[in-house]
Amino acid sequence: MSFRRNRASISVMRFLLAAILTAGIFFASSQAAELSPSDQTIRILERWTSAHWGQDCFVWVVHYPEELAEPWAEAEAVRAGMSETERERFRENFVSELKLDTSETFLVSVYSFGARPVNLSPVKDSVSLLAATGERIKPSRYDSSLDNPSAGVVQGLVFFPKQSNKDYVIGIKGLGRNERIFSFAPPETPSPSEPPKSDVVVVDVPKRQTRRPAPVVPAKKPAPVPPPPPAIPPRPITPIFREESSDMAGFVQSVRERGSISRDNPASSPPPPQTPRSSPPNTDNSYSSRETVLRRFLNLWAEGNYGGMYDMLSDGSKRALSRENFAKEAGKASDIRAGIKGGDFRIDWLGEERAKVITVRKTLVFRSVSSRTLGITREGSSWRVVW
Repeated sequence: MSFRRNRASISVMRFLLAAILTAGIFFASSQAAELSPSDQTIRILERWTSAHWGQDCFVWVVHYPEELAEPWAEAEAVRAGMSETERERFRENFVSELKLDTSETFLVSVYSFGARPVNLSPVKDSVSLLAATGERIKPSRYDSSLDNPSAGVVQGLVFFPKQSNKDYVIGIKGLGRNERIFSFAPPETPSPSEPPKSDVVVVDVPKRQTRRPAPVVPAKKPAPVPPPPPAIPPRPITPIFREESSDMAGFVQSVRERGSISRDNPASSPPPPQTPRSSPPNTDNSYSSRETVLRRFLNLWAEGNYGGMYDMLSDGSKRALSRENFAKEAGKASDIRAGIKGGDFRIDWLGEERAKVITVRKTLVFRSVSSRTLGITREGSSWRVVW
């Protein structure tokens, strides 16, 4: 009778442990499903980032998969307060400019700190996509900046033909004697924070011992000598991009125009943040300065008041653009509007009647600079904005 009771107790324990573990897995899975768009974006980028040390250099490769577009656009929309139309336009530009629907897009960054700069030229022969079939695929397109050896950081986009099988790696020659292989976690591989999916959990409970074993007294050993702390490698420089247009085309253009980045180059530093200043109620007379009128125009842009912006345009701009077409053009520049709305912008005057508005976008993985040049002209007793 005692033996049957013990077996029943063990069965109950197994059932309870299995139920607890299953509930824990379900809770963790539900927590993972509730990740914010920013966390989803970071998780995807971490899975598709690989780095290696080379000879007097550090190289990291980031792949932009197509699945990145939706959470990235959602995270940017939440951060910048975009409307649904602006968010969808941002996502479409992201996919189009990085060619995510037709190519496998990679950002290759080389940080050279030796006496000789790293030379990957020609990139079409030194950078390859190694497919699961063993085929070596050359780039279909790449940024020419990677062909120019330079000290500091050199970055460029590399495009390969679209692959149906994501089990591939990137091989780069010229970083040492042997080719460096940059591998990535496949999409189906769960990250450490995601427990493996399982419907049934079986826990083996050890059999009950009738006798307690005699304690074993371990022999005294000398205290172990702690190993020396591992050397901490220098932290790689975060990629910085300079964007010169009002849409995602600037992201691609920024990498192409950047070339090398010098720590002592002041041009690579973002402009100091400024806060929009409120304009006086009467801004349409000769006593209002041109900068006051321009700042009022920018405040309306930050608020998404395209009708108010149109009323401040010059007669020539109104003849060239209807009210509806102007609203569409101003709405496309969601990155500049986000920078103005956040107060991260500055105004550089390019003479008496031209001004360059420079904004800073602080996204999840990089900081970019966008700009828009506007004209200011006197019409009668007031200043007007030339779009």
